[in-house]
Amino acid sequence: MFDRSGFTDDEWKQVVSAPALVGLAVAAASPNGPFGVIKEMMTVGLAMGEVASKEQTNALIAALVADIKARQTRPTPPTGLDSAEKARETAIRDLGALSTLLDHKAPEDAAGFKQWLLGIGRRVAEASNEGGFLGIGGERVSELEKATLRQLAFAMGLPAGGEA
Repeated sequence: MFDRSGFTDDEWKQVVSAPALVGLAVAAASPNGPFGVIKEMMTVGLAMGEVASKEQTNALIAALVADIKARQTRPTPPTGLDSAEKARETAIRDLGALSTLLDHKAPEDAAGFKQWLLGIGRRVAEASNEGGFLGIGGERVSELEKATLRQLAFAMGLPAGGEA
């Protein structure tokens, strides 16, 4: 049974920050101008809104939603990100560390939570066409985004089905 009290405040900040980290990793994989990045990051917010409006069977996701609704924990953005590549690498590394933490502290809910995070990553990848001109043409999901989804899946110990 999931117990939020089993997490330190810093560990819980990692959990709360996870959806934004997934969005950061995918958006940084193939930056598509300011409007594309905005669309991709808004997708994280939309995914959070959707999950908040549904009853959750995953206790870890439910605890995260309750925390966000109560505005108890503020996500901690990563520091020292001086390039898109550094942002992507940092997000993947931090999500891998979170995965290990969740496997240890919330084993019953960890796999579902990680699948949910990867689903957010897929939605972010599909949010904005890559390449093309003024949103016309291009590809739905870039090869770099597909690779990042695979790396996220690997880092979180999920099957490599990270294709969007």
